[in-house]
Amino acid sequence: SSHFGLRAAVRQAQSRRVERLRSQSSSLAQHCTATPVKLRREFLEMQLEFAQEEGDCTSCETCEPLVQEAASKPAVRGGSWRRALAVGTALALAVVGVGGAASLKSGALTEASETQGTGDWTRLDAEGSPYQTYAYATWSDPIKNGSCGQIRIQPKTGSTPKLQEATISCTEADGFKTYSFPAGIFEIDEQMLVPRKAQIIGANNPNDMSNPTQSPDWTQQTLFLATRGVTDYHMNYCYASDMVRTRVGFVLDSYVTMRDLSYQGIDTIRPDDNGALCGGAAFETKGCATNDCSTDVNNGGSDGNGSVYVTIENVRLNDYYFAEDQAKIGAHVPGNTKCHHHSYKCCFCKANGVRSTQVGIWIPESRNNDTGTRHFFVNNVVSRSTQADGVNLHGKILNATVQNTYFANTGDDTFALWGASSDPTAVTFKNCVAVNPGIMRPHFYGVCVATYGLKEVVFDGMTCRSTTSAKAIVPEWGGGDTFYRTSMFVFYTSFSAGYPAGNSLTIKNFTFTDLEGTPYEESNGHKDKPKRGEMVWTNSSSGKKAPYYLVDQDKVNVIVQ
Repeated sequence: SSHFGLRAAVRQAQSRRVERLRSQSSSLAQHCTATPVKLRREFLEMQLEFAQEEGDCTSCETCEPLVQEAASKPAVRGGSWRRALAVGTALALAVVGVGGAASLKSGALTEASETQGTGDWTRLDAEGSPYQTYAYATWSDPIKNGSCGQIRIQPKTGSTPKLQEATISCTEADGFKTYSFPAGIFEIDEQMLVPRKAQIIGANNPNDMSNPTQSPDWTQQTLFLATRGVTDYHMNYCYASDMVRTRVGFVLDSYVTMRDLSYQGIDTIRPDDNGALCGGAAFETKGCATNDCSTDVNNGGSDGNGSVYVTIENVRLNDYYFAEDQAKIGAHVPGNTKCHHHSYKCCFCKANGVRSTQVGIWIPESRNNDTGTRHFFVNNVVSRSTQADGVNLHGKILNATVQNTYFANTGDDTFALWGASSDPTAVTFKNCVAVNPGIMRPHFYGVCVATYGLKEVVFDGMTCRSTTSAKAIVPEWGGGDTFYRTSMFVFYTSFSAGYPAGNSLTIKNFTFTDLEGTPYEESNGHKDKPKRGEMVWTNSSSGKKAPYYLVDQDKVNVIVQ
């Protein structure tokens, strides 16, 4: 047998040979889709690449032993690779070291590491990738230190024969520092506090809102890529002593703008202690690490006081790995749905394998709950998946707008306003699309739009695309109720929700369909109360009906226009 080192092979490979092998492996992989073996695509394609090079894999019949042999090998955990090619029989994959794996991204070989139980999963683009990749410290340290000017950064990987130095251009005016990033992959391995009056601007807008599911050309984009993620259901996530090292993402101080960029998380499960939601978003404002400020720990090492004048615009979330992970969304995981009465043993305690953030955008409860978070603006944001909510605005909030967004494939409510008893006021969700709510924990919990306490909110031009509650799980703690896709809007009184006297909840111009676009009609729904397989419709105080479920009709003043 012949032995190959992956790193050496990639370095020595000429572009013509790589393209030839890529084309052959892709063609053969498609030809062999009938194989019953469930093997990671990256393992199969790498094996096929070397097998084809030796002329040893020309049909599904000859591929099958190869695939079976690779499938029998233990999980790959090697920082370095060796391959043994047994000519005329099968390819044996041997691994040396700890923490490595290999995969294909857009046809290019990449290297990854995955460590179960620690929450770590790093993935770095290897030589031959079209994307320049920059280590976290190279780009974050100058921002955290307040440096400004022409900030030169050296990439760690990329496709060019000689890695090209890049520049982050910083300009300063009226106390605001604007950091303009080039295209590339920028690693992030902690929860970073973006300093006050900093603006981080990427190379290009990644979204076409007329076709929000269309992925951009990543070679032209600024992508922030998490190199650590949650894989352990039992990890200490909400009550850890240091959120900087526990979570990964951005915490935005006051007067911060994030624009024209993408973010990819790699959490593959929602931790048990994050079941009631304490954070873990790609973008958070400053606040407490827990959802009730019961500890003295704050997110991102911040002071915990609410941020003011924050803008998140032209941002794309969790799309970089979406094509690779899409088949896992909503897929059955054996033993993962023991949520019923007397069997609450493993209620989504196993990873779904879909690399995402916990939440897309999160406003936490803040220390200064008398003023809270104010003047918060979100525009033109697309998210392909999240382990929990899409957008959740929590605590004391004044003047917040979320508009022109598309959030799909959540593990909880897609758009949520969780004021609890803090009376959020002047909050608007406008022209927002929610698709497939709750699917990351199938049939368990989640609707398109939910509220848990407020004083004033407007939902204008909302779109919901969802199936019904026909297969909904009735959890042990639910008192016989289900919380999955009961209607388009649900206004809860749980989670300390308060609706003070004079509250108003306005619904305008909604669109409510199934996933194929067929509208839900009142005539096919159920009045006032949930019924399995039917959507709730309720008559509002203004005399018009809409698809919403009002848990306590005496507490919430709903106006349908």
